[in-house]
Amino acid sequence: MIRVRRAVAIALCAGLGTGFVGFVAHVSGRSDGAGPLRAGGAALPGTDGTDQAASSVPTVNEESARILAAQKVMATRSEAVKTHDKSRWMATVDLPGSQFGERQAVEFDNLIKLPLGQFAYGTVQLAPALAVARVKQLGSTAWAASVPGTYSLAGYDRAPRSFDSTYTLVRRAGAWRIADDTDGVTALQVWDLPGLTVIRGRSAIVIGNAPPVQMRDYGSLADSAVLRVTGVWGTDWNAHVVILTPSTTEEFAKLVSRSADEGLDQVAAITQGEIDPGRPAQGDRVVINPRAFTALDPNGRHVVITHELTHVATRSSAVWPVPIWLSEGLADYVGYSGVDLSRQRIASELLALVRQGKGPTALPTAGDFDPAKTKIAPSYSASWLAVSRLVDVYGQAKVVSFYRAISGRLTVDNTVQFDPDVVAARAFPQSFGVSEAQFVVGWRGYLHTLAQAHG
Repeated sequence: MIRVRRAVAIALCAGLGTGFVGFVAHVSGRSDGAGPLRAGGAALPGTDGTDQAASSVPTVNEESARILAAQKVMATRSEAVKTHDKSRWMATVDLPGSQFGERQAVEFDNLIKLPLGQFAYGTVQLAPALAVARVKQLGSTAWAASVPGTYSLAGYDRAPRSFDSTYTLVRRAGAWRIADDTDGVTALQVWDLPGLTVIRGRSAIVIGNAPPVQMRDYGSLADSAVLRVTGVWGTDWNAHVVILTPSTTEEFAKLVSRSADEGLDQVAAITQGEIDPGRPAQGDRVVINPRAFTALDPNGRHVVITHELTHVATRSSAVWPVPIWLSEGLADYVGYSGVDLSRQRIASELLALVRQGKGPTALPTAGDFDPAKTKIAPSYSASWLAVSRLVDVYGQAKVVSFYRAISGRLTVDNTVQFDPDVVAARAFPQSFGVSEAQFVVGWRGYLHTLAQAHG
């Protein structure tokens, strides 16, 4: 059975030259920090090109007994975290002195450093059967379980976040224990990072294994960014934010469930969180890409953090997504506020394309923001200048009201509409007195004016 979970929303923010950009992707069928969902139950021998061990395909009764036993193991682990009982946690591990056992000891130590409001495992399911060679290595009782979980950080998360693990269990001396977590997809969680540090500031909790001096700096940046975001968006969001700071690009990629070769060298930070259709996000994380972020100058770091916290604020208030040009454009608008750089300088790469006759002919769409497929800076600049132009002509308050209206699914004809681009187009005349098409004509003219002034 395929287990369908909430979708994940990811917003990326990158720095290129003096411009800072962002991207939002909605990935269906995945939970936060998890890979693609898998079919549960025992696999048939040879169906995936490999032989499966007969002993790993249980009868119905054996399957039920295994799942019940695994559920008890997970309950023990949950209770061990709640009571800070490391010995009880390690008692669920098959070989505490193994490499897996050492990682489990680190995981427990890190978990109890966090201000956990909740930590629990959900309903266990069978994962695909282990291969013959793996069963021979671990013993005939070995099998793999898919285990969901939820957790929250007290004071920061308004709703629990989910995670998924695949555990390999073995029966030794009459007891079931966990032997490994590598026989399926188990995405890296922040509590897996070696050398984890937790730094609490006025507005942010910074969690990771980056150098502590950098982590404290991120907290200070968040303090000023929260004030700027609140000044534009308002106070109806949880201004206590979570920033994750891995020490390597590889850890960053794993934390956000992406491949390091998916253009992440363009990305300085990501806002990541779960989306339930019709409900606002309540547990977003800002994840820092250490190499790209530390390469930025102080202005750039300020812009990136403010951009990402704008996403946190708008997503915690919005019920439905807005067009990507509006989401990223507003985040950049807030990010660049207070930065003493001209629009021509910030958008220099886009304006060079305009002078070459290669500028945008329409507002950017999702495909223009995929760092794995294209250079994303021009699309962010185009979105930022679209929102900036709306603010110039109609005022900041009207632009924020427009965003709030369409994220709440305002329609002008009382019909239900889920396409954010359609909703925005319908709301344009009511909000600004012109059609979206008329605005696009004026926006393109504005880009040409900026390009000529720069040239």
